[in-house]
Amino acid sequence: MVSQADIRSIATRTGKVAIPAALQADVDQFHYAPARRAGDFVHLSGVVACNPQPQPMDAAEFREELRRVFRQIEDLLNACDARLEDVVELQMFHIFGSDRLALDKAGQLAAIAAVRDEFFAAPYPAAVELAVAELNPDGGLVEIKATAFAPLEPRGGQ
Repeated sequence: MVSQADIRSIATRTGKVAIPAALQADVDQFHYAPARRAGDFVHLSGVVACNPQPQPMDAAEFREELRRVFRQIEDLLNACDARLEDVVELQMFHIFGSDRLALDKAGQLAAIAAVRDEFFAAPYPAAVELAVAELNPDGGLVEIKATAFAPLEPRGGQ
C-alpha cells in the first residue's frame, strides 16, 4: 500500500492530479496523470497487472498481483478524496493466452472476478472487459482503469 506521503497532489483548475512517487518517471516519459479529479468525478489511468519474469505466473501469483493493482487503485482514489465504493465503472484490458500467465481465458476472468469481489461489494460498478494485443510495460497481463463519482462536500455552509 502506498502512503499518502508518497503521492504528490497537484492542484488544477477543475480539481487535482495525484502522482505516486513510484510512477513519476513513467509520468515524465509518457505525459499522463495517474489520477485526476475533475469536479465530482475522479478518472484513473489504467493500472497494469504485470509479470516481468519470462516464466508463467500461476493462479495464486496472478491473484496477488491483481490485489496490488486494486490496492493502487484504492490509494489513487483516496489521494483524490474518493473511495472504492465511489467507483461507477471499471474498464479492463486483457492479454488472453499470454505465455507469462498459466491460465486460460476462463481462468484469468475467474481470478479477476474473485479478486474484484474482495474490493467491491454489490451493487458493483459497471464493467467492460476487452481483449487487446499488447500492454505497456512488457509482461502486462491486464490493465484496469476506473472512473469514480465522488461529490465534494459543500464548503462554508453552502
